[in-house]
Amino acid sequence: MFGLVVASHGHLAAELVATAEQIVGSLPHTATCTVDPGASPEEIRHRIVEAVKQVDDGAGVIVFADLIGGSPCTQSLSLCRQQRLEVLTGVNLPMLLKANSLRNTARSLTDLAHALAEYGKRNITCASDALRPVDQLISSAG
Repeated sequence: MFGLVVASHGHLAAELVATAEQIVGSLPHTATCTVDPGASPEEIRHRIVEAVKQVDDGAGVIVFADLIGGSPCTQSLSLCRQQRLEVLTGVNLPMLLKANSLRNTARSLTDLAHALAEYGKRNITCASDALRPVDQLISSAG
């Protein structure tokens, strides 16, 4: 099973995982990594390494980071050559939920990473656009 690590500034990672678990139950082989203000790059890298060790059974790990170029992202990228990691940025709840459901069926770690990136993008919408045709009908009828 591919492991999942959510790494973020502040408490976002822990809250994303807690919210996902409220929806689908326990997320096995999932860990979080919180980056505190003022943490050194070495400390952040160490925390990510520890989180990866917790969830890696040899298949590899997807690291979800909050921001491209942020410390969780850059420190995770620095580990890619040493461990079987894929790093995804812009983590959102739909991505995390989909990762949990797909990680046992994906052919490869890279395939899973690309599928999750696309899924995350597709789930960012302007939901209020769905109301616009109804609003237009109501205003033209009145």
